[in-house]
Amino acid sequence: MEGILKELNGVRIISFERYLKHPVEKVWLAITRPDRIADWLTAQAEFELIVGGRIVFRWKNGDIVNGEFLQINPPYELAFTWMEPVSGDSVVRWRLTEEDEGCRVHLTHTFNEASMISGFLAGWHVHLDVLDLILQGRHIDFPWERVKEFRNYYDSKMRLKGGAL
Repeated sequence: MEGILKELNGVRIISFERYLKHPVEKVWLAITRPDRIADWLTAQAEFELIVGGRIVFRWKNGDIVNGEFLQINPPYELAFTWMEPVSGDSVVRWRLTEEDEGCRVHLTHTFNEASMISGFLAGWHVHLDVLDLILQGRHIDFPWERVKEFRNYYDSKMRLKGGAL
């Protein structure tokens, strides 16, 4: 359930696929309700959940991400732009499919610029782990140390493979 990095026509795409033992609707609410997003993404979210609606994520450390909803197909698909000065403009896509008694989550984050890929791989990896715990009803302090560990892991893996995974 590691992240995968692909390159396609000069665009870098990180991808995660996870099976969660929760109904699609429950996962959908966790990724589209600001009060639930705060639990696993650790950011205050403000948005209007309509195509073209603006989205803002604010973290306690002062980081801010702005965006706009590109696609909303409840409870299966969600896509929005992710705009910040450090990593440039990118697109986050969630695809949820019913599987057995749970949900298959496919998350992609597409970058036009190559910056900070290992940081995003590490961040999404741990955020998805925390999402699963939150959906299980387990509330934990966000494990920032795990993000650092996974950033080192993905950095090492990318160096060994010449920038690819």
